[in-house]
Amino acid sequence: MRLWIFALLGASLAGCAHSPAEPEPAPEPGAAEQAPAERQSAPVADDAMGGQAAVAASAGDSDWGEASTPFSRDGAGQFEERDPWEGFNRKIFGFNDFVDRYAIKPAAKGYQWVTPEWLDDTVTRFFSNLGDIGDSINYVLQWRWGEAGSNLGRFTVNTTLGIAGLFDVASRMDLNNSDTNLDVTLGRWGVPSGPYLVLPILGPSTVRDTGTLYPRSYLWPPTYIEDDLTRYSVAALYGIDLRADLMELERNIVGDRYTFIRNAYLQRRLVQIKGQDAAAPALPDEDPELESNEGW
Repeated sequence: MRLWIFALLGASLAGCAHSPAEPEPAPEPGAAEQAPAERQSAPVADDAMGGQAAVAASAGDSDWGEASTPFSRDGAGQFEERDPWEGFNRKIFGFNDFVDRYAIKPAAKGYQWVTPEWLDDTVTRFFSNLGDIGDSINYVLQWRWGEAGSNLGRFTVNTTLGIAGLFDVASRMDLNNSDTNLDVTLGRWGVPSGPYLVLPILGPSTVRDTGTLYPRSYLWPPTYIEDDLTRYSVAALYGIDLRADLMELERNIVGDRYTFIRNAYLQRRLVQIKGQDAAAPALPDEDPELESNEGW
């Protein structure tokens, strides 16, 4: 099962590193409640009318308008506007944080402790290679033929010469990896995202993204493993390996965790759908408070 809370945070941080936009400074820890922070926004209404208003607003604008970007001063409120269910989302976020802190994260630390670095990297490359299949199909659906060819080429080369993706031969052939999914495909074709939504265990999402979870599973090769125990074991290994790989990135979280992670998810989607022209914030400095709150 995918740990989207941290996977999408990591993807967003990676995407920001390549953005040409001039960043704005990170918010102070107390500022998250008054203004949208640099990567994920928070809703302000729990009632049904607030949710319906957000859906109606989304229907007229399929993600964000091109006049402003979420991290510019004139567009900073757009993340917050897409989170009308903040009260509910924060409860689910708290549950997810509890599960991660006392179950998933300790398992990831244990995995790091018993797994040599070379083996950890090999497992990561194997799952990354599997993901290139779904990426290639979605790039075709998006009519982005260059990215489709590159990802399909990566999968072909790494599956054959790289022995089922255990070695990344494709990168040495300048076949670069890029990430997409069905939610991005719908967004590029103008389907509105709907309100921001936090799912149990799966983490950050939107109404549109949630609707793609089931069909997206058919683009994930382990879905077709017939033996239940084997399939669940592969899914668990993927989740633990992913969480372990993103352990260091967690130190970049500053201020309100909910707001930061929400903005990371929404910023990542914006960059994926609208391209690198979408402004991205600077990577924040390491948060020393996180070090003292890690225990397992």
